Amino acid sequence: MILAIGNSGIHEVDAFKAVAESLQRRGCDRVVLFKQDKCLEGEYFNCDASNSRFAYSVTIDGKQYNVEDFSAVWYLKPHLPRELMTYEPAKYRQLLQRQFQEMRQAVWTIFSHKKWVNDPWQELKVDNKAFQLNLAVQTGFKIPDTLITSDPERVRNFFNAHNEDVIFKLLAASPIQDEVMYTNRLTRDFLKNIERIKSSPTIFQAYVPKAYELRITIAGDKIFPAKIYSQDDSGTALDWRRRPKLNDFEAKMEITELPLHIEQSIRSFMLAAKLDFGCFDMIVTPDGEYVFLEINPSGQWYFVQLRTEAKIGEAVADLLV
Repeated sequence: MILAIGNSGIHEVDAFKAVAESLQRRGCDRVVLFKQDKCLEGEYFNCDASNSRFAYSVTIDGKQYNVEDFSAVWYLKPHLPRELMTYEPAKYRQLLQRQFQEMRQAVWTIFSHKKWVNDPWQELKVDNKAFQLNLAVQTGFKIPDTLITSDPERVRNFFNAHNEDVIFKLLAASPIQDEVMYTNRLTRDFLKNIERIKSSPTIFQAYVPKAYELRITIAGDKIFPAKIYSQDDSGTALDWRRRPKLNDFEAKMEITELPLHIEQSIRSFMLAAKLDFGCFDMIVTPDGEYVFLEINPSGQWYFVQLRTEAKIGEAVADLLV
C-alpha cells in the first residue's frame, strides 16, 4: 500500500492518478490520496494510544487505514481548506493551522522508517531559499547576485550597484488567500516606499537576461529538462507562471538536453540535499550561460508531462516501489 498526502486540487489529483496508474500496472493496487483540504468533509488524521498500544491512522473517503500498513508515503504539500485559511476571527487562523501541522509532523517523525518521497523534514530544510542558494554555489551552479534582507539602505545600495536592473520576489510562498505574488522588477517608484521592507525580509537579485528558461524535474536518477520559451511573450518574460491555465501554463515548452556539467551539478545538489524528487528553475542567458534560480522539492510537474509526454509519473512511481 502507498499513501499520498496532498489536496483535492485538480492538478494534484491528476498527477496522483498518473502515478497511481503506473503503480497499478506494476501490481500495486492499493494507492490512496489523503486530501488535507477536505479535513472538514471527512478526511482525518487519527492518533489512538490506549492499553499500552499506539496506532496512527488516516480516514480517506470514509475508509480508515493504519499508517503502519503503508510501505511508502508520497508527500505533496498539503494545505487547509479555504474555510480555515480565512477563518474569523482572524487571530485564530495561525492556531488552527498549527494544530493540523502538528498532526502531520507526527507522521513525519513516527513513520520516518518508511520510504518517503520526499522526506518532509528534508523538504522543510531545502525549501529555505538562502539554504538553496548556498548549496547551489557549493555544487557548481552559477547564481544571480543576490541580497536577502529587510534593511532598506542595503536594498538602495544593491539597486544602485546593479545599474537599477534588479528583481525582487518572496522569501517564502505567499500565504495570501487567492493571491499569488510573482517576480517583479524593482523600480525607483517602489524605492520611494522601501521602508516597508522592514516588515518583511525579501529576495533581491540582479536581473539576468534570458534566452529561455528551464524547468528541470528530477525523480531518482531520471532528469526531465523542459525548455520554456518565456521570452516569446511579454506577459511571461519576467515570470513564466503569470499565465497559468488548468494543469498547464501558456508558455511554449519542449523537452531539451542539458550540458553534462549541469546534470552533474543537479545530481550533486540532490545528493547533498538528501532529496529524491525536485523541480529546478534555471535561466539560460543569450550567451548560453546556465543560471540557477531555485528548486521546489515538491514542485508541479504534471503540466510538463502533458506538454512534452515526458514519463515523469512513471519515474515517481519508480521511487515509491
